[in-house]
Amino acid sequence: MRIFLAALRARLDAGATPYFRALADGGLSRAAFVDSQVQFFTAVAHFNRPMMLLASRMPRLEERLSLVENVFDEHGRGDLARSHERTFLDLLARLDVPEHEVRARPIGPEVRAFNAMLDGVCGAGDPYTAIATLGMIEDLFAVLSAAIGRGIVARGWLGLDEVVHYSTHEVLDVEHCEAFHRIVEPHWPSRRDAIAAGYELGGRSFLQLYDGLYARHHGPA
Repeated sequence: MRIFLAALRARLDAGATPYFRALADGGLSRAAFVDSQVQFFTAVAHFNRPMMLLASRMPRLEERLSLVENVFDEHGRGDLARSHERTFLDLLARLDVPEHEVRARPIGPEVRAFNAMLDGVCGAGDPYTAIATLGMIEDLFAVLSAAIGRGIVARGWLGLDEVVHYSTHEVLDVEHCEAFHRIVEPHWPSRRDAIAAGYELGGRSFLQLYDGLYARHHGPA
């Protein structure tokens, strides 16, 4: 399974996608970046909900517990000021978009499609496909969080000490994706097709979300 994951990461080549190339080379304007992040907020705020639904569908106690721990982290482990929703709002405020404006902006089709995919696979799909889907999203987000944090600082939009949310996920999502990988790994010999499909779905749908956010200002890549 680990060989499959390494090959999938290489095939997806997330850092070479249009959004992340433009962020790295300066081709993504501040306005386009901020708009993409306002849209992405809805995905951040929604992410824990299909995960909670999936937890109720897992057949084994230890599998449910891993998901519950992840959801607890999403909620700041009881300190809502440290919840992922709140830290992302803090980042947007530092980028000059106050909370009331974030919540008032219409949600674009890119984020709606991504959230609907998660609702579907976690609510009605094969549980191990769903775990793998979430695991691949967390796996990629750990790497992409670092890229976004570097891009924000390199463009001079915020200082290094001001980049909240992404600095946390660069570390935390490594732990989260490993927890998901450990759930499905014992089932890989017997459920390989279902798990591999989840990894593919998670990786491709997550990068398609960024492709859509890039296209809002630049047209299709």
